[in-house]
Amino acid sequence: MGVPLLLELFIRFLKVGIVGFGGGWAILPIIEREIVEEAKWISRSEYLNLVAIAGSTPGPVTVNAATYVGFKLAGPLGAFVATLAVVLPPFTIVSLIAYALTAYITNKFVQAALNGLKSAVIGLIILALITMIEGTYTSLPKVPQAIAITSIIIFMIVSISILKIHPLISLAISALIGLLLGIFNIW
Repeated sequence: MGVPLLLELFIRFLKVGIVGFGGGWAILPIIEREIVEEAKWISRSEYLNLVAIAGSTPGPVTVNAATYVGFKLAGPLGAFVATLAVVLPPFTIVSLIAYALTAYITNKFVQAALNGLKSAVIGLIILALITMIEGTYTSLPKVPQAIAITSIIIFMIVSISILKIHPLISLAISALIGLLLGIFNIW
């Protein structure tokens, strides 16, 4: 581990933090391009595992991903550098926007720009979903697998939005179901 790696970690995750409008899941395609396609620090398969881990652990998915990659490449110092780099731009930008928005939040042009950004973020989140589906299921799942996948997706939606079960409990139940399906060779 040397300064060049730490500097590259900082610059790549600083870029992610600067251009990562929408936060969290919306930034995943940007992170994938930086760390898988350009830097080639991890494989696409490992990236999909990173997304699963980062999305199911406490904290923002982008920060979790940066911390994971930084730690994998350069230990605790790398984790610190990558995490600092990815949170520095949003912290600065949000602070400046919050200051400015207090004066202009009711302006119709500001509202129109925010609506445009919200729409773009929805597109980025859908792109992250498509990427996860493509990477997870390289071929069509067999009927029992398709039923299991659909059931878990429906379970997550119903348990969290309708039954108001804590997402962590729903994730744990889903992981247990996946484990059981693996034991019975359905998965």
